[in-house]
Amino acid sequence: MSLGAVAQDTKEAVAINYIDGLLTQGIHKLEILEKNISPDLKQIVLRYRKAISDSMDWYQRYSQENKDQNPLPYHINFGISQAEYDRMNKEFPIQKMKVKSSRAITINKTDEKLNFKGDGDFTIFNTVVVDTKNKTILVDDQLIPYVGEFAEGESSGFGPWKGYRWKLETGSMDDIKAFKQTDYNLIDITIGKTLETNKIVVQYKTISVEGGTPRINGSLTGYLN
Repeated sequence: MSLGAVAQDTKEAVAINYIDGLLTQGIHKLEILEKNISPDLKQIVLRYRKAISDSMDWYQRYSQENKDQNPLPYHINFGISQAEYDRMNKEFPIQKMKVKSSRAITINKTDEKLNFKGDGDFTIFNTVVVDTKNKTILVDDQLIPYVGEFAEGESSGFGPWKGYRWKLETGSMDDIKAFKQTDYNLIDITIGKTLETNKIVVQYKTISVEGGTPRINGSLTGYLN
């Protein structure tokens, strides 16, 4: 094993030990967060998303044609005015977060593993395993590569926070956007704490595309109490 690989393994071990110390055995409340946007801005966002959903083939082509521009240039097919589009792009990213809902989640710990069980139909974390013996994270028995330390400022919507991140990505999102009949999968996990209030933050994002057809597309940010 190279010195670089040893160093990476050591860093992941530190991250896993941090997670193991952060998460305690027992039943917890997960407060799921969402943007706390004003009713009028919410209507703009909903109209925009409906227009995109109704013209998805066009939107994917348009996105590919303008993939180097962020945000995309305004188009009438967005279903909102130029002024509304500009306002959405300016205000939506900086909106603060609020608690949308709460779910119960049980953390089980042994000498070698840490796993999760959601209450009822809340199963998003049920396949996540923190292997404290081998210093890795697995989802559905897939090894999720360690990315490194993570930090975000006020743009998070709930203030500065720091933690550690693991990410597995197979396939190319650019291929999916170009309508290629291919597979793409993403599992992205970050766990840490807010700097000002010491709240535990969990972020989880998963995307699954089979043969160009979306199967799963979900994300969650929450406080674990």
